[in-house]
Order: sequence, then structure tokens, then C-alpha cells
Amino acid sequence: MAEGWREHLDNINKNCISRLQEYAAKRGSEVRYETYPSQGGFGCKVYFAKFIASGTGDRKKEAEEAAADRALRSLYKNSGTNQPQSNQQPSKSLPEIIYSRQSASASDSDGAETDAHSSTLSDVSVLRYAPVSSSESDRSSLVSAWDEVVQRSNSNYVPTGSGSKHPVSEFMEYAQANGEVGRIEEEFKCGSSHCPTFTVQAYIGKRKLAEGTGSSKKKARWDAAESSLNMLAPRPSPRALTYPGFSLAPSPPIIDKNAGICPAGADPISILNEFAQKKGLELTFPDPDVSGADHERMFTLGAILDNVTYPRASASTIKEAKREASRTALRHLKQKKIYQFTSGLSAFSISEPLTFHDRIAKLCHEKFNTVVADIPENLAGRKVIAGIVMETKTTNTFDVISIASGNRFIKGDALTTDGHVLVDSHAEILAARGMRKFLYYHLTKLSKGEKSTVLQRIEGEQAELAPDIQFHLYISTAPCGDGATFTHSSGQSEVEPDGSHNPIFDDNKQGLLRTKVEQGEGQIPTKKVRESHQYQGMDNVRRGERLRVMSCSDKICKWNLLGMQGALLSTLMKPVYFNSITLGTLYNHGHIARAMCCRLEKSCRIRSLPDGYKVNHPLLGAVSRTKEPLRSVEKSTALCINWNSADECAELTNGTTGVPNISSGFAQHKADSRLCKQGMLRSYAEICRSAGLLELVKDDYLETKNVSKRYQRCKKALYESLHNQEYGTWVGLPRECQQFSTSCVDDMFALCARQFTHSDNN
Repeated sequence: MAEGWREHLDNINKNCISRLQEYAAKRGSEVRYETYPSQGGFGCKVYFAKFIASGTGDRKKEAEEAAADRALRSLYKNSGTNQPQSNQQPSKSLPEIIYSRQSASASDSDGAETDAHSSTLSDVSVLRYAPVSSSESDRSSLVSAWDEVVQRSNSNYVPTGSGSKHPVSEFMEYAQANGEVGRIEEEFKCGSSHCPTFTVQAYIGKRKLAEGTGSSKKKARWDAAESSLNMLAPRPSPRALTYPGFSLAPSPPIIDKNAGICPAGADPISILNEFAQKKGLELTFPDPDVSGADHERMFTLGAILDNVTYPRASASTIKEAKREASRTALRHLKQKKIYQFTSGLSAFSISEPLTFHDRIAKLCHEKFNTVVADIPENLAGRKVIAGIVMETKTTNTFDVISIASGNRFIKGDALTTDGHVLVDSHAEILAARGMRKFLYYHLTKLSKGEKSTVLQRIEGEQAELAPDIQFHLYISTAPCGDGATFTHSSGQSEVEPDGSHNPIFDDNKQGLLRTKVEQGEGQIPTKKVRESHQYQGMDNVRRGERLRVMSCSDKICKWNLLGMQGALLSTLMKPVYFNSITLGTLYNHGHIARAMCCRLEKSCRIRSLPDGYKVNHPLLGAVSRTKEPLRSVEKSTALCINWNSADECAELTNGTTGVPNISSGFAQHKADSRLCKQGMLRSYAEICRSAGLLELVKDDYLETKNVSKRYQRCKKALYESLHNQEYGTWVGLPRECQQFSTSCVDDMFALCARQFTHSDNN
């Protein structure tokens, strides 16, 4: 895994350039950018050891950010492959630069389904990608670049000296990775002065390894290092390239050169200097010895603390030689127990004990990394991630069924009345709509008489969740609205150990319904009017009045009474509630408990709820951490991502227009998103047709939603309860947005019938 899930949570809103720089520093490498004019803007290539990605932008900085974003996604592409998924696309393990997207008309279903844990790509043709390199030399350079990345991806890596890196450097890295000091000492010199023979001895700690001989000290050291590496591990078999697919050797991991001596990513020179200052010692670095040809210069020097000189180290630059010398000095000081370093929780090792909420967050971030790895667009910028995890109690398994990212909603001038646009593209809302697609998939199976592992149906009753199925919601930060507004000033709090809810009601502003406002920052309370629910006017929006959408905190609160399945599904199945809600950051138990559910019955209980409906109080919690990440000042992007296990592939949409991003191959050149109202209506109508319940599909969308009388009665009770407790009025979208005709469903069935008749005639 290139970047741990906790790192991903903490760094997700950092500038991509800074993030890639930190990633390289932790591995003792450097990042280099190469910008150039390109098609009225700029292009940029980023090099991490070797070329790994490119990007474009209107300005040089934008091009560099795009290249860094794509490089990071290539590097942590495999971070979610350890997660078992029942409906997962074939594993994709090569960097996106090796591929270009095929024609958007290609079917998503092409190719066979492969094991989610597969680490080979021997059959790339099953994917929706194809190699673009036209020459063998281009492909070789790409494979070489990827080999460099793969070579650093496994923590049990043992260098072999068979690659392009100097074997002495690999020998020293191996020793450092094992917490030891490697050294090669001269034993003796023999022969005449014009033809000497040098003999050296390699050591790791006190362990004596191979000898080396040569006509120069350099050749002798090379020989000793290479022979020692061959003693420590067998040489790997050559990596094979079979076009059009690639076969890679097992991935060796990343070596953290700072392991055991200083924090990952920290500059060892700074750490050694701080140590010297605390002890009142003077730290100096003498002028380095320079060896090698002009194009292969090596600089060798050692750190000096007062009058004590520590073993020397070599590197291709003076700066890196000083870093290596500092690491060597710190290891010697640690062995003598003069210097101490404990990695602590900040290392976030994979073997650390995970809480329940940590486990949910880990699954979601790993799945998100896998989903976005092959998206070619620039996704740099501040983002919110939300995911829904299904727990199967009988097998004790957790599967991510829906994942999304986004924090925008549609502009008023893009709002339509035909149901073809996504109105709210905040991550929580997209994840919930993705889960509904998942439920539609399993309802379709039931309607066709097939067995579902998620839903069950008792004769004469609605479908319901199987007894061993539970759903858990994850959000990378507190949802906008009441859940986040007061957390900034109140600060974070600990998770309640017994799972109870202790809401805070210290101010009459706490608990108010709030709306997101078009082109506005933050959320504003709704005005209380006589009615408990009011619609915005479509004419007013058309004339320029800013569109308003209820905050995510309010919508989640609504789900905790009505269920998250929505009005359409309520006619076919019983309500579905989340068993837990996990936050990545900005968790304050009192405010979250109030915003998510407890404000519903602050003053009085909601009585006479229909059968199956309840005020749900999910388990609340947050990712365990010692400190909160720094506040992000990055701009957000309008691009939003959604993925669900029923559709299996990612979809990229524009949050401000509510339609797929047509420039992306993920859009499939469709005019509307699969999560829009029309998409949901088509899925609903198909189930009704299969079950012989087409009478549930009325003339327009709003009438069809109103068929579920119990759901509508419960929704009215929700609005009245919030209104009576002085929380404000629920503001809905213009009524016209939900009154579109359902005739498209008849057209769909007619088309299916014609295709069926045509196939019979043939």
C-alpha cells in the first residue's frame, strides 16, 4: 500500500504537490517536475525516480497539480485490493499512463470477472482500457518506470544488486531497513603499485558477510556488496513483458529510510541538529570526497559531533549524502542508548489494533483509492468522502457497497423539470443514492424469483433486510449544517464508550434546519413560516433567485426517521436504517447526536408512526487519533465521483450542472446520471413490471412517490415535529422538478418489446 488509510484521511485535502513531496521524502526520494507549453496551456511531467505521470492545465501550477494528483493515484492504486468485495471489477494494477480509455460505446460488461485479490494483469483485454504505446521502446520505458514504483511497494523487500541502482547503495539500504548499520571495510592491499589488488569485507552489524576484490577500492566495494546481497536473497527472475498484458513479479515494498530513528518524512539532518543543540554539541559536515565520472558522481562524507566522527555515507548529491550520514550517526547514537526515538501512533502501522469505527473508515478509504486510480481527470482539491459498508453478521464480513466524493450542488440555471439532473452532489447524498441502486439490484432479483443474500420477502408482505445484514455510514468529516456548524467553536470530543447519545442543547440556534445556498459559503437557517414544509418557486429560480438545498445534517436526520430507502422503494420494502455513523474528522458527540437524530424528539415524542418506522439512534463514533489534521485551505473541485457494487464502475459527474462529465470515458456519453430521478424511476418501474405491479407507476413522478401512504404520513410527522419545536421550515425544491411525466417508462417498455419481437423473428 502506497499510502495508509489514515494518511489518506489526514492528507486528502492537502495540496497534491505537497502531498507527493511528503510521500517521496518518506522514501528518501525526490520529485522533479518538467513543464512545457501545450495546446494553449501547459503540460507537466512528474518524475519520482523515473517518469510516472503527466498532467495539463491553463497555468503551470495547475499542470503541476494535475500531474501530482495523477501520480499519487497511480502510486496508491492498489491500496484497497485487500478488501473482499462480492461485486468487484477485475484488478487493475498498472499505472494509468500506460492506458488510454477505449471508445465510450464499449459495453461495461465486456470481459470476464476475475478474483478481486488477483495481482497479475495477464489479460488486460478484459478491462475497458488498452495500451497506447506504439513502439516497443515506449512500452519498455513505461514498464521500467513502473518497475521502479513496484520495487518500492512491499515492506519485506530485499535488494538484489541486479537492478540499475549501485549495489553498495542497495546494501546500505538493506541494512538500514533491518535496523542495522552496514559497512564495507578495507582488509588489505597487495600487488605492485601500478597494478594493486584491494580486498574489502562487508558487515551488517557484527555479522560478517562476503569479501570483495578488485583493481580499485570502488570495484572491490562493488564486488563485496553484490556478493553479500546474493547471500542475503536469491536473484529475482526477470520481469516478463507480454503484449498487450503485463506479468509482474510479486511486489517488493517501500523502504522507509528513517525507520526506527526519526519520524517518517522528517529530515534526518534536522533531527540530528536538534539532538546536538539539546546536548550542547556542535554538528558539522566536512567537505565530501568526490569520486566517479561526471555523469556518475558520488559524494562521501560523515557527520561530526564535537570531535567524534561517525561512519561516512555516500550518495549522488551532497544533500543526500548529508542525510545518509545523519541517519548513520543517529543509528550509532541509538545503539549506544544516547539517542532514543519511539515511533508512536503517528506511524499508523497496519498491525495496529483497529476500533470498529477505524475499520469502517479504513475500508472506505481503501475502496475510494481503488475507484479513483484510473480516472484520468484532475481531481486535485478539497473533497469530502462518504461510503456505506454492509456488514454480514453470520460471516462477520464487511463490504463497501457505495462510495462517493463531492461537495457541490446544482446551479439554478442548470436545474431542469424532467428529472435528468442530479440536484445535490454532496458525498453523503451520492453515497445514499448509490445504496438505493444496490437495493434496486437485489429487489430485481427477488422480483424475478431469484434468491438474494441481502433481502428477503415473506408471502403477502413487503421485502425486508435479511436478519444478519446491517449498514454503516462513513463520512470523512462532519456533515454540513447542524452537525458541523458548532463543532468548529466547541472542538472535538471523545466517543461515548457505552454507545449512548448525550446531545447538547445549550443554545436556541442549535438544532435549526439549515440550507445550502447557491454560490454561498456555509449554511443559513430556514425561515419559520406557517407551513411546516414549503416549495421554492421555479419562476423565482429562473429569474435569478439563489437555489437552496437542505443541509446534509438535516437529510441524515430525515433518514433516521423515514429510512434511507426513499419514497419509491417504500412501496416495495420496509424502511432501512443505518446501524452506525462514523466520522473521520470534526467529531463532537453532543453536536452530532443532536443533529443526526436526538433533536427529533427533544420536546415531545413522535407518536403514531406507521409500522416499521421509528426514530433511529445509530451508534456514533469517529476515527481514533491523537490529533486532528490541519484545516484545509484548498479549493474544492466541481467534479464528483460515485460508485456502487451493483453498477461496478465509477461515474464522474459535474456537481454544478448535475450531469456526467462528458469529457470522461466514465460518462459513457449519456445525457443523465444513473443516480438521477429518471434513473431511479426506470429501476423502480422495471421491478414493478417484473412483479406485475405496474399500477404503482402513476402518470407523473410526484404521484408515483405519493403511492406509499405510510411513508408520506411519516414524512408529514417529521416536518411537523421539527416545525413545532421551533427548528424552522423544511424547504423543498420547486414542485415542477418532481412533476415530470412517467411516459419515458412506457417508451422504455415499448422499446424492450420491439427488441424482444425482433429477436424472436430472427
